[in-house]
Amino acid sequence: MRIAVWPTKNPSGRAGRFTSDTVRSGMPNSLSETTLAVTQPPSGVMTPVNPSEYPDVQFEDLEKGLGDKTDIDLPRQDDHGWRRIVRGFTPSMFSITMGTGVVAILLHQMPYNSSWTNYPCYIVFGLNVLIFVSALFVSILRYALWPELWPAMINHPTHSLFLGCFPMGLGTIVNMIVLVCVPAWGPWAATMAWALWWIDAALAVVICCSVAFLMISVHDVSPEKLTAACLLPAVSCIVAASTGGQVAQMESLEAHEALWTLLTCYCCWAIGFFVGLMILCIYFYRLLLFKLPSQEVVVSVFLSLGPLGQGSFGILQCGKAAKMIFPKLTILPEGAGTILYIMGIIMGLIIWAMAIPWMCFAVGSVLRLKLRFPFNIGWWAFLYPVGGVASATITLSSELDSAFFRVIGETLTAIIVLVWIVCFVRTVRGAFSGELFPKPGVCELRPDSGAKTP
Repeated sequence: MRIAVWPTKNPSGRAGRFTSDTVRSGMPNSLSETTLAVTQPPSGVMTPVNPSEYPDVQFEDLEKGLGDKTDIDLPRQDDHGWRRIVRGFTPSMFSITMGTGVVAILLHQMPYNSSWTNYPCYIVFGLNVLIFVSALFVSILRYALWPELWPAMINHPTHSLFLGCFPMGLGTIVNMIVLVCVPAWGPWAATMAWALWWIDAALAVVICCSVAFLMISVHDVSPEKLTAACLLPAVSCIVAASTGGQVAQMESLEAHEALWTLLTCYCCWAIGFFVGLMILCIYFYRLLLFKLPSQEVVVSVFLSLGPLGQGSFGILQCGKAAKMIFPKLTILPEGAGTILYIMGIIMGLIIWAMAIPWMCFAVGSVLRLKLRFPFNIGWWAFLYPVGGVASATITLSSELDSAFFRVIGETLTAIIVLVWIVCFVRTVRGAFSGELFPKPGVCELRPDSGAKTP
């Protein structure tokens, strides 16, 4: 609750006495001393008090304790306990599932894999499912209890970008179902993975197109305010394509089912990759003009690797699926699958190389600050984009039988696992201390969003 406090004249004609003690003690004993008004002006702007109009009012204590503020935050029911956690649970929390999921995938696909790495892989996979289901439940509860926060989040120029984290987090689970559950559980697990992937792909396309439209029609976006988080909706489509490429390779799918899955993957890849490239160009323009982001969000530079790492991995997986599927069909010559496979390797290698300068930019940005930046939920942004580059590297090492790519893939995997451990420990600590969850109301509501200010 926000209350505006200002002195008013009482019936005797004298202005009320207003000090910081009045604020600390809560409501005054009498309205003749100080008037407290709860209001929400349509314009959202308070008229400042002119001290010259109230010569006998003591403003010194107020200025010392509150500075220039005329609005005061009072404790409210939603600021404590589980309600604070639920109310402050923004879509960015799904980045935790993205980072955790990519660690499980990399542990399963490590070039120098061994049987002992399977157990951490299964544990991290189970943990990721638990985190995703919990995050989904809390998100549903959030918008059920405070439905006005949904339009507020949609119209927010930053929070809405993280909607893409949801399908990407779901995509990591579908990936692991294909890699781990289908070989162990059989056809019904394959059917579940296929159904979940269609949901994931539909959500990714809707989020990519709708959020991009909001960026050009509603959101207040300017070059100096642009962050790499703008890439998240586009990357969600690329992730759907890379996940679908693995789904299409399941042997339990019928030929026509695998074909439609593959064609949809190519469409999703095209939508996400080319939208991502356009945004990436604009983001580089922003870096040229306004230099690196602030210390608090400098880790977000790693998000620029998202469309390139996942783009390379996605086109490689689609090529592998085409090589497997097209010989079973008669709509195209048998060699069509091989052609798409070769094109996938060439394009995957080119896009992988495009990620190298952005990797240098991101690492240089962190080293320039000498690793002195505070922990926040944005640290999870490091894991998934770099994990996409690692996945593409591991796939190239397998298809090209290259020791060079195997060593790089293994090194990136080790770095990602170490950073994941740090992020997970700091996140658990922040969750228990309450520092991880922002105070309710940090998401500013637009006056034209139709939502009421909390």
